[in-house]
Amino acid sequence: METYRFKSAVVLWRLKERGFSESSIRGYRRIFSSIENYLNEKEVIYSPDLGEEMLALNEDAFFKEPGLPLRAASIRKLNDVYLHGDLTTVLLTPHRKYRNVILIEQFENAVIDFMDSVKESFTLSQQENVNRRLRLFFKYMQTCGVSCFGDISYEKISAYHEGLGHLKPISRVIEESSVHQVLHYLSDKGEISPGMYLHMYLLETGHSMALEMFTPVERQRVEELRLESLCFSSEMFLQKGMGLIQKYHLAGYVDRVCESVKRIILYLYLFLDLNRLGYLPEIADIWLYSDVTKGVITGSSWKLARRVVNVFRDLALEGEVQFSRVYRKGVSGIDELPDWCRIPLMDFALLRSKEKLEESTVKNDIYSILRFLRFILQTGCHSFEELTGKIITEFNLKDVHGSPEGKNACNSRIRRFLKYLEREELTSAKNLFMSLSTTAASIETIVKTFSDEEIIEIKRYVDSAQTPLEIRDSAMILLGCDMGIRGCDIVKISLSDIDWHRQCIRFRQDKTDADIYTAMPTAVGNAIYRYLRDVRSRNTACDRVFISISAPYKALTRCVCYGALHRILPGRNVSGSGFHVTRKTFSTNRLKNGVKPSQIADVLGHVDMSTLTPYLSLDDERMSLCPLSLSELSVTMEGGFR
Repeated sequence: METYRFKSAVVLWRLKERGFSESSIRGYRRIFSSIENYLNEKEVIYSPDLGEEMLALNEDAFFKEPGLPLRAASIRKLNDVYLHGDLTTVLLTPHRKYRNVILIEQFENAVIDFMDSVKESFTLSQQENVNRRLRLFFKYMQTCGVSCFGDISYEKISAYHEGLGHLKPISRVIEESSVHQVLHYLSDKGEISPGMYLHMYLLETGHSMALEMFTPVERQRVEELRLESLCFSSEMFLQKGMGLIQKYHLAGYVDRVCESVKRIILYLYLFLDLNRLGYLPEIADIWLYSDVTKGVITGSSWKLARRVVNVFRDLALEGEVQFSRVYRKGVSGIDELPDWCRIPLMDFALLRSKEKLEESTVKNDIYSILRFLRFILQTGCHSFEELTGKIITEFNLKDVHGSPEGKNACNSRIRRFLKYLEREELTSAKNLFMSLSTTAASIETIVKTFSDEEIIEIKRYVDSAQTPLEIRDSAMILLGCDMGIRGCDIVKISLSDIDWHRQCIRFRQDKTDADIYTAMPTAVGNAIYRYLRDVRSRNTACDRVFISISAPYKALTRCVCYGALHRILPGRNVSGSGFHVTRKTFSTNRLKNGVKPSQIADVLGHVDMSTLTPYLSLDDERMSLCPLSLSELSVTMEGGFR
């Protein structure tokens, strides 16, 4: 009991030293007194585990003083003294100004300089609160043995974060936001690593780049690569990454993009530095495609991160970058597979390559099998010997595709792989491939076109277009709606393909490889001319009509056409209807206007008219002219004919 009395007295003495009010100290004293009475009554010795148990139960029999926050603070501080001999966690806010907290000269100057830099951004009361938070943080660092900025570590920042666990979530965020701001300030001055403030920020927002947050498969693969990665240290990565950002600036990218690139580089640096790793392209891919990273870098920012990782790979391996280079979305996630999955998959892919198959065919095999392998890993399989027909059937039910044809193709590839496993005796089970169906019913869908209201909205958008993006979107949408050109062909039209004198466009279709020579309506010609005159940069060697709005000025992909459609009709949400709806609308409207199907087929570049059959069902006026006779079909209406 003497030990308990001494430890609780240390807490009370520290509270008084830190300037807590007498009323607060009396509350702590009453709680410690009631706990002592309980220990005497039960004849037990206090321990941190017992304290946590009492706190979890939160019964009045343990504490005289009401209120869970004060009870929690009392137990946490008492446990600190038991575990460390003194208070090492961040204390509750004392009711006094913190200018008298004694800091070493370097920390004191940092607080003064930072407060001077932000004084215009805060009111006097806010300045006082920020000052208090920073002094408590640096005082905590001193308590942990930190005597200079260089001694601040990820571990000590994590411990500080854990020490604020007794606060309400919103209070914790407020405390930590001030700390991450001063760490950011010190990072900009070169006093500490940028990883420190990013680590604090992620903890503040409920995230972390610590390796233990990643999946077991990802951790295992990273550990296998750890030793090799150390040849390219995290510091070297940061130095080269900053050089890459400078290259983005010199290439003409706007500040907003350069800032986004910097943030991505710093997040990857944090992952490497925090986990004592070096840079390897394989490790960068594991980081990029992890759910941990996707939880921090989301949406279009993640797509930019994917490109930055690829660009940095070029810089690291080749010493230079080409910002106009297109990075195809390759097969990702193979390196994260355990060896018992990865090696058979790669051997199977090599075997398929030796059959002189197209590269795209082999990649499709890998895509499909990778989906399957990820699923069986989620079920807990540790070898192909554990694979059963039930697991395969469950995969087949849960593996969703956009069309029956896609489902059939995917299943056929996986069946081929299952046969390979059996042939190579990687599984003793026989005929597992028969558990996977390769036949799904085909479906015929209704052709989707623009409604009358949507056509009016498109016309309104085109007429009011003012910004460079709006002007480019207008030209693209009109090429689709008024000429029926596919998105993949629109982005490939070159300046020489347009015959302004004859008002025609000549191009080769990407899908059919057919040459198309078609008239260009006046509205389309005007939209393209306006785009070329007012928007398209002349500082480029690219001969495509449509190029990127900002540097580097390069050719576009067809997804830009879908983006234009989404911007013009932001409220449109029709499943299975992308930019191709413009081509379908063009065909349907021509049929309704009495244009011969053969002529429409020629304009669209179709070999015959059979592909126009689905559009005929939308021509209500002409369909009503050819009804079938019920009597000829021997269909009798109830009550007979009248």
